[in-house]
Amino acid sequence: MKNQYTDLLKERRSIYALGKNVSVSNEQILDLVKVAMKESPSSFNSQTSRAVVLFGDSHDKLWDLTETALKSVIPEGQDFAPTVGKLNSFRAGYGTVLF
Repeated sequence: MKNQYTDLLKERRSIYALGKNVSVSNEQILDLVKVAMKESPSSFNSQTSRAVVLFGDSHDKLWDLTETALKSVIPEGQDFAPTVGKLNSFRAGYGTVLF
């Protein structure tokens, strides 16, 4: 039996080429997050998940704080450059959704 949903899942890929150029408003992004949170399956259909959406300086500050926190737990002498590269790729995005 052919299932379109599972076919789409198999083709899904994460894209990390994030940027700050978006063609929709912050309100449209918030509306999309709200719909996704409401319509996503949850245990016993309880919809207990919550999300925080950060834009602008709040978004940048989160990734600065994350970098500082990770530096304090990375063992001395371990190469931190790959971690900074990954953090910078997230920092380059328009915003952050925390679940």
